[in-house]
Amino acid sequence: MKEQYNWGIMGAGIIARKMAEALKKNPRSSLLHVGSKSGERASRFAREMQVPRWGSYDDLLNDKEVDVVYVATTHNFHHETAKLALNHGKHVLLEKPFTVNAEEADELIEIASKKGLFLMEAIWTRFIPSWKKLRSLLESGAIGEVRFIEVTFGKFVPPEFEARLKDPKLAGGATLDLGIYPISFCCDMVGEVPVKEKSLCRFSDLGVDELSCYQLDFPSGAIAQISTSYNLWMEDRAVLYGTKGAVILENFGGGNVLKVLTHNGNSSIENREEIVLSHDENGFVYEVEEIVNCLDQGLRESSIIPLKESRDIMELMDHIRDSIGLVYEFEQ
Repeated sequence: MKEQYNWGIMGAGIIARKMAEALKKNPRSSLLHVGSKSGERASRFAREMQVPRWGSYDDLLNDKEVDVVYVATTHNFHHETAKLALNHGKHVLLEKPFTVNAEEADELIEIASKKGLFLMEAIWTRFIPSWKKLRSLLESGAIGEVRFIEVTFGKFVPPEFEARLKDPKLAGGATLDLGIYPISFCCDMVGEVPVKEKSLCRFSDLGVDELSCYQLDFPSGAIAQISTSYNLWMEDRAVLYGTKGAVILENFGGGNVLKVLTHNGNSSIENREEIVLSHDENGFVYEVEEIVNCLDQGLRESSIIPLKESRDIMELMDHIRDSIGLVYEFEQ
């Protein structure tokens, strides 16, 4: 166990800045180095975020004092940059989606296993208090057996993210960027990966999915209905229906309020409870805490988001993209 873990960040964009701020809040973590394909971007990032070292990816990965690397590149480079980091002996936190496809995921997991390195997909919402509380409610049987989950998660993409989400060369589209959150949520809450899926989408003029809907069929019998889009306002919430009631999570993408409704086997709600949880304004702090705890224990993956689950979800998303006809040129 180390007193402090030194971090490096590959990529110097908006999401990397959010992680830099989160690392400042963790007393056991220090952001030591930032690397970018652009020396100018790396220098600017280091100056603005007060990072002592900066340079190319090679500069970062050859820095022997860096313990953990956060990969914050665009989707199409996740596999390549994470592989570089692992091959340089670095523990890796890999921004979602884990990779573009399951084949890439398999290779990263194999490398991490052979080298005895920590590897985790960075779905920060998995670690926030509301998701953890929701998991405990379901495990306690508060709403009985989960039968149906409905998630709507769509918005108009801000200008600063527009190019990345809409460009097929960067593995853009609603599924990989936004859809991963509700898909991962449903798998997390049910505790398993679907055995079947049906999907529909509307393509943009550039050839990526701008609006997608997924129906997921789980081994336990639970069914999920997910709708997501990057250019359509949607009510941002998740509702989980069980045999004894329901739980509503308002503001699905990071909310802190849970509404629990229970009944006695009929259509009359007999009890309503609202649970308000305290959240740090930067939800990334919780996944940083998880990695520090895992490294302290000598673990090579997190039990909250196991590698097999990340890999299996990538395979599910491969099937979804196959069914809607979304194939990126660099995969062919």
